[in-house]
Amino acid sequence: MANQRVEAVERALTLLEAFTPATPRLTLNELAQASGFYKSTILRLMGSLEHFGYVARDSHGIYSIGAALGRFAQLAPALPAREAQLRGWLAALNAASGETASLMLVEHGPLAEARPVAGVTRPRQAMCQYAHVSQWPLRHQLEEGELVDEALSALLQQCVDSGEIETGEAAGLSVAALAVSVAQHHDEGLAPAEVIVLSGPTARLTPAQAHRLLAQWQQGD
Repeated sequence: MANQRVEAVERALTLLEAFTPATPRLTLNELAQASGFYKSTILRLMGSLEHFGYVARDSHGIYSIGAALGRFAQLAPALPAREAQLRGWLAALNAASGETASLMLVEHGPLAEARPVAGVTRPRQAMCQYAHVSQWPLRHQLEEGELVDEALSALLQQCVDSGEIETGEAAGLSVAALAVSVAQHHDEGLAPAEVIVLSGPTARLTPAQAHRLLAQWQQGD
């Protein structure tokens, strides 16, 4: 019984996460597509969420986030200014593209044996600091704090070195990357660079499309 309750909570949270700035109102069909759940399951879960005010449903059966969630937003601690700015950039890029937008912390510097930046395990790695994951079932799934593979790390290093948008493919993904902040390195260790990354499966997103979307975001930011 306990496991069933946990599963139900996780499914309800999955439905809430389907609502984004780009999709603030969703039909039953759209919720089914976003979550992969049966419509009967969605109706039961959304009924409970509606009862507590976490979602609202209009006369046409279209769902939106309910007013009760605003109470929790008021209780949440304010984000540091830099984090709030970066997460805002990722949300905007995700809304414009529909793909996963992330902020990578990328080590850079000339010393092959230098001390790594805090959070990574060996020099010249890259780590996902913040992520706004795509809502598509087929997507680049990233977790904050996750170390990225060598192929993607190499592309990110190239982006830091060039100062331009770099694109490529890695592990079935099309990727576009742009460094937004590059710290100065010192003799005692490597320095972190902040890199905005747009990524999605090659079946839906080409490197050229990823480049165009990231360039449009850069111009509009």
